[in-house]
Amino acid sequence: MPACTPSPVSLRSRPSWSARRHASARRGSSVLFVLAVLVVLALIVTAIIVFFVRSGDDEGEVPLTVQPVRGVYEHIVLERGEVESSNNVEVKCLVKSLSGSSNTSTKILSIVPEGTFVNEGEWLITFDSASLEQEARQQRINVLTSEALVIQAKAVYDTAVISKKEYLEATYLQEERTIQNEIFLAEQKLRDAETAYESTEGSVARGFLIPLQLEGEKFRVEAARNERDLALSKLQVLAKYTKEKMLTQLDSDIEAARVKWQNEQESLTEERKKLQEIEDQIKNCEVVAPTSGQVVYANVRSSRSGSEFIVEEGAQVRQGQVLIRLPDPKQMQVKTNINESRINLVQVGMPVTIRIDAFGEGGLAGEVMKVNEYPEPGNWWSSTAKQYATVVRILNPPPEIKSGLTAEVRIHVQHLDDALQIPVQALYEHKGQTFCLVQQGEKQFETRRVVMQSTNDKMVAIDTQASDPLDPAELVVINPRQHSEKFDFAKFTDLPSDEEWAARGGAGRARASGPAGAAETGSGPGGAPL
Repeated sequence: MPACTPSPVSLRSRPSWSARRHASARRGSSVLFVLAVLVVLALIVTAIIVFFVRSGDDEGEVPLTVQPVRGVYEHIVLERGEVESSNNVEVKCLVKSLSGSSNTSTKILSIVPEGTFVNEGEWLITFDSASLEQEARQQRINVLTSEALVIQAKAVYDTAVISKKEYLEATYLQEERTIQNEIFLAEQKLRDAETAYESTEGSVARGFLIPLQLEGEKFRVEAARNERDLALSKLQVLAKYTKEKMLTQLDSDIEAARVKWQNEQESLTEERKKLQEIEDQIKNCEVVAPTSGQVVYANVRSSRSGSEFIVEEGAQVRQGQVLIRLPDPKQMQVKTNINESRINLVQVGMPVTIRIDAFGEGGLAGEVMKVNEYPEPGNWWSSTAKQYATVVRILNPPPEIKSGLTAEVRIHVQHLDDALQIPVQALYEHKGQTFCLVQQGEKQFETRRVVMQSTNDKMVAIDTQASDPLDPAELVVINPRQHSEKFDFAKFTDLPSDEEWAARGGAGRARASGPAGAAETGSGPGGAPL
């Protein structure tokens, strides 16, 4: 068997020993380089940590100070809201659902674009009226059928009235005269029979006739008398019973026909009324503007229930649902929600500066018109803080203002033309009173009593009459909690002793609050931290 020799390709693909040695050297150099980089990075991170730790220690040792400020003080409640009109003319869907139909909604076929300015009487909305028009056609047939029934009922009534008149003026008189004629003939026959009897009786007495013939004449007289009495009885029955019976029947027919006629008339009235209602509903499918204004869709976006309704073509709407609002541009307002921590600061009549985002810089004048007494309903995912709806009236709104614009409202709670102010972080509470720490030298500090006049969560306006003197050129420590050991409360003799303060419950509050410095830090007006 011949020996296998490597192909030229396989010889070229195998690296030599020197090549493998150089590759191994390169891999070793790469590992060393990576290790060196990691060591350098570790040293840099350690240096940064040490630097920041030392910097933090230095900041804790050196107090941060600021100079008091004297000038205009503004206490402003800042919120955002939405522009709306206080006088909105609402356009609703007036189309009723079909009787007996499970579908209680109506579809919008076309609607005027939102933001369009319309005049009174101009077109706004068209609803789908196909089903109403079909019902109107069927109802017109019902009206015609009801009219035919009324005509028939009227004819029956007139016939009944004529039948009674016919009976009294014709039928009854004919029957009465017929019976009277029978009575007349019967009486004539009776007289003839009586005359014949008298004549036969004389002839029998003279002997011309036999008595048997007299008996025969006597029978004829009795028969004629019976016929007369029968005719008289028929006349009495006709007048006393038959006439009364016929009149009762005829009057009953007349009353029944009258009631039937009346019912058909009422049915016709109801059918015509229903037809008129359907035609009115068809007219309601074309909605025009009741007044002039700018079209604003009454879209519903509910974050509480997750449901929403967007006014658009093809949307299904129900009777009475508001679809469009035509706001009065001369009566505009901003509705905003204010947090419960600041709602007690806001009162009706306070001046407000309003900035509309769409207008850019510049503000509009306004005033607080309404503050709700009860909070707005919250969501299960919202914070526990309550929000109170507040309405701000815009004074002299510009013509270009629109409903739905986002606005920023600045409610001016308090304004001081000249007030001495320090940051709220510079205040320190001790045994129910407020103090600040003033730096006199590099390591000298003085404790000053401070009485707050007002606070806006950032700066505190100081009551200079009730507070210890404080000069704008002095330096006030703004991190007093980190330097609580520098305070000297011994000179304030009116402060309660530790035992008295503990008896009042102050010690318990301090223990519940945490460390000594943090325990004596309270909050100022409006919930501002001290």
